[in-house]
Amino acid sequence: MEKIILACLLFAGTLFAQSYTDMLGRNVEIGTTSRLVFLGPGALRLGTYLGLNTRLVGIEKIEKESSFLSPYRTFMSAEAIDKLPLIGPGGPGKMPDMEALLTLQPDLIVTSFVDQNQIETIASKTHIPIIALSYGASYGGTEEKNLEEVKKSLLLLGEITQTLPRAQSLVAFIENQEKTLRSLSLEKKRVYVGGVGYKGVQGLTSTEVDYPPFALLGLKNCVFEQTKLKGHRFIELEALLKSDPEIIFVDLFGQAKIQEEYQEHKALYDSLSAYKTAQLKTVLGYNYYSTNIENLFVIAWQIASGLGAKVEVKAEAEKIYEAFYPQHGAKLLSQLQYPPL
Repeated sequence: MEKIILACLLFAGTLFAQSYTDMLGRNVEIGTTSRLVFLGPGALRLGTYLGLNTRLVGIEKIEKESSFLSPYRTFMSAEAIDKLPLIGPGGPGKMPDMEALLTLQPDLIVTSFVDQNQIETIASKTHIPIIALSYGASYGGTEEKNLEEVKKSLLLLGEITQTLPRAQSLVAFIENQEKTLRSLSLEKKRVYVGGVGYKGVQGLTSTEVDYPPFALLGLKNCVFEQTKLKGHRFIELEALLKSDPEIIFVDLFGQAKIQEEYQEHKALYDSLSAYKTAQLKTVLGYNYYSTNIENLFVIAWQIASGLGAKVEVKAEAEKIYEAFYPQHGAKLLSQLQYPPL
């Protein structure tokens, strides 16, 4: 009898399934989406923006590591996360626990930064529909402008999970932020960002070529002004000394490590213009298990303020957090206990 019921459920799921093309160009048949799991850096973050964390039936072990550098996990709360069964270790290149997936039987697996061969392996072993989202060309996608890929991923996920109005509202907010930030008049300075998280905590020479908060403001990371490189880069300290930025923005994730490095290389660091004039400015954590999109916009406003724009950063931050976490924005910001904005 149980086998008959299961067969009927599988048939019903197939009968009402629709075909979608994911961010890797794969065609996937998807039925109901009331039971979800998310695999890989950034996948659960995008789902949480759309309120899909309430549909979770399992979670990666890495997602249980609470941190003020991870707003979406703070929003979900440690208590809610701890109640969820594990579906694998998580992390780039790590395979999930197939047995756990088969036991939990989610309707859909949502991935980000998971290799296509791995996706096909998971699909063949579990027979559970899988879709791939993307954070842009520098992060495993195809779109040159990372935010364009993020917006497309949100809309795709919204369409699949019947949360499209929410996805459309958030994308409209993102586009309005892009437009407003592009219109700001800023002081012309040589700028650099250091301490960007990349597979863990990094120091001053960990940076982004096309750092999105810079790009939103029409700025260029001064170390790469004459290059066509993309994405994250570790640079030589000599390259930083040669470009000699007037302002260095320090990612909160790497702040402590940079302070340690300063003690080791004090003479070299003190020779930089930004250190001589005390023009080191801390910005929110950009990466933590992929990019914090909400923080990306807050960082842009922090940078704009540092370059002379007359803005109230805290007010902008509350507006941004409210857009990404409706009715929880101000409370979430206070919970995270960031340095004064």
